[in-house]
Amino acid sequence: MSITLPQATLAVGALGVAATGLVDSTKAFWGGMSRVGFGFIEKMISTLVPEGNANTGAGLSPQDIVDTLRANWMNGMDSGGQKAIAKSFVKLHLNPDSAEALAKATNVNAALLKQVAVKMPISSGVSVTPLPPGSTGPAVRPVSNAALTPLETDAFGRFDLALSAMIDHAYERADQWYRNWCKVLAAVFAVALAYLGNYALPVHQPWWQPLIVGLVATPLAPVAKDIANAIQTASDTMLALKG
Repeated sequence: MSITLPQATLAVGALGVAATGLVDSTKAFWGGMSRVGFGFIEKMISTLVPEGNANTGAGLSPQDIVDTLRANWMNGMDSGGQKAIAKSFVKLHLNPDSAEALAKATNVNAALLKQVAVKMPISSGVSVTPLPPGSTGPAVRPVSNAALTPLETDAFGRFDLALSAMIDHAYERADQWYRNWCKVLAAVFAVALAYLGNYALPVHQPWWQPLIVGLVATPLAPVAKDIANAIQTASDTMLALKG
């Protein structure tokens, strides 16, 4: 049985769509492909918010932050929203104790960033200091609300810019890794489906033909209909010119 070129194009495109659907179905099994790429984000958080960071009043622990960001990543939340949430989490963990490590990670002046951390109120509005031996009540001191000096403002601006760049880098690398591996797995599924289809035919085609069809199917899938329509239009035009 022979088929036209537009029909063949649509058939190959449908094969790519089926393969992409199989890739998406892996997400039902412990996240499947939706977990791919998150390692870049997790590594970034471990650098900026290490487990030993004692930031009283900052809310989520480093592990809670990773779990929250992973949930957003796996659920397909928009990239801008994910980056904004990650940035907010890191800033919540900026305090005098963590300022030096954050300054080193973002390449800003540690002394100035520490002064910024002292002056900027944290989420609770208070800072808890260790209790002296024998004390029974909490030792709480108000956070300084003094205005930032121009140098401190500049240091904080540099920190904010560097933090945004680090988060952008982590998320863009993660997204690139995810997209590339989705395409690779889709191509594997497409080739497997092409071979299954070949063996289902009464007359088997040479082994290399299903391989080529499977490899072409994945990138062709999103534009298969447009290409088929263009081929059909061109064919009709040529026939009209001949007639």
